Parts: sequence; C-alpha cells; structure tokens
Amino acid sequence: MEDGFLNMYDQYFNEVYRYVYVKTGNKWDAEDIVSEIFRKCYEKYDAYTIQNQKAWLFAIARNSIVDYYRKKKGVPVEDLELYMTPVPFEDSLEVADEMSCLQKSIHYLPEEDQEIINLRYFAELKFKDVATLLNKPDNSIRVKTARITKKLKSLITKCLGET
Repeated sequence: MEDGFLNMYDQYFNEVYRYVYVKTGNKWDAEDIVSEIFRKCYEKYDAYTIQNQKAWLFAIARNSIVDYYRKKKGVPVEDLELYMTPVPFEDSLEVADEMSCLQKSIHYLPEEDQEIINLRYFAELKFKDVATLLNKPDNSIRVKTARITKKLKSLITKCLGET
C-alpha cells in the first residue's frame, strides 16, 4: 500500500496542486487543501480497488475545494472571484494581459464549462477522466471542450481589443 500511494503522490502531486491553485488563487490555501486531499487519499487507499487513480484523486480534489468554499460562507459572492483567480506569474506585460483576459473570459463561462476547462487544461486530465468525474459521455466532453475553446478564443480576442 505504501509504495502504491507514494507512487500516486509523486505522479500526480503537481497536477493536483496546479488544479487547486487555479481554483483558490492562493498558494497557502492551495497547500493546505492539497495536504488534506492526499491525507484523505492515504486514509482511503486500502479501502478501494482503484481502477483510475487520477480520476479518483481529482474527484477527492473537487469535493475538497467545494468543502473549502462552503467553509468560507462569510465571503460575499462577488468576492469569491478574487479567491478563484490566480495571480499571473509572468513578467511580460503582453503575457500578463493575455492571462488577465483568459481569467476574465473563463469567468464569463457557465460553471460547468469552467469546470471542464479547469479539469482538462489546468489539471491536465484526459477527456475520459473529465467525463468520468462529471458523469457525462466521453464524446460529449470532447465536443463541449472544442466549443468552449472556440468561445474562449472569441472572448479573449474581444478582451484584447483585436478584431
């Protein structure tokens, strides 16, 4: 069990951290949540015959983030966006502008579309894993992702003032 869990931890830690960081926008909260996620995984690791470790791990991550925001009830709804928006790392103004437009554009999407984008691109899950997490057919996630990406491209272009 120890070796299996440690292998899973080593393999997926960075992806889980990146996903949680994108959802919280705060490295300290992200670190706490990721620790909690892997603690839960360790406790339950023996109890399951896990066919898809990554999907199982991200289901726990998703639920942990929901729990995190439930505990933050005192935060006004309009301020939640501040907690959900990551800070751009890049020094380049052009890249920072693009990142800012990407963040703003993502927030214009419906919640389910945001979740698909976060799971697919920030958590780097395969379409099959995203479909499993969201209880949707694999092909519908592929099509929906293509449509969301096209919509995001349009929103980013509009945000950057390009035609």
